[in-house]
Amino acid sequence: MADTMTSILKKIVEKRKLRIEDAQKKRSEALLFGMLSQRPLLRNFGAGLHQNAQKPAALIAEIKRRSPSKGDLNPDLDPASFAKAYEKGGASALSVLTEPDFFGGSLEDMEAARAATLLPVLRKDFIFHPYQVLESAVMGADAILLIARILDRQLHKELAALASDLSLQVLHEIHGEEEISQTLDAGARFVGINNRDLATFETDIRLAPRMASLLPQGVIPVALSGIRGPEDIAASRHLGVHSFLVGESLVCSPDPEKDLKAMVESGGLP
Repeated sequence: MADTMTSILKKIVEKRKLRIEDAQKKRSEALLFGMLSQRPLLRNFGAGLHQNAQKPAALIAEIKRRSPSKGDLNPDLDPASFAKAYEKGGASALSVLTEPDFFGGSLEDMEAARAATLLPVLRKDFIFHPYQVLESAVMGADAILLIARILDRQLHKELAALASDLSLQVLHEIHGEEEISQTLDAGARFVGINNRDLATFETDIRLAPRMASLLPQGVIPVALSGIRGPEDIAASRHLGVHSFLVGESLVCSPDPEKDLKAMVESGGLP
């Protein structure tokens, strides 16, 4: 486990460890392996992500009830309704927060969102244990998030390899340049660049384009955090980033379908 974690990350990870222990008591890994044959048919999470300026922006639309930095966003949201709105608005995929203690999420939210649409679903959580990867597959995730900051190099590779064995795609999250090598060593094809510094919660939407320029050809960058509307999408697209994950502005919107559609259509280059 990386030793550069901030206090809030440490708290989340420690709480997650307890949750995993409880989950293992209720459903062992052996039981989960037995349930794999009943998992839903997989959907291709990465198919809609791209680096093509001529296409509409690729949006991963997120379902999130709250956050440590902003508090409650939409605690009573209906995951199925938001998922349907996102699909109509042109999302390429869904992201569902499943961390319960700091983000108010659950695996049930993920199941409900996925059942309501044909979109592939990313399980967004703080994943650092093989049990979580297996659980993700059994519960219907099409992809998982691996955050470089909470993983050491070897564990990162092992979890990515297990995900591949289970036919799960991976969105690898980085924030600093020093995390690029580790992420590429884990075989990353999709790299989420977090514009928000998890140490200070300060956000700079110019970070993703700067970091994207350091990635090798063929690795698709995805801008995470701080994308508020079409103007932010357009600014990033003109700097070479064409795939995005958007959450807070959508779950707080009175018309998420309309707002998402505007983001998808924004920033196309002639």
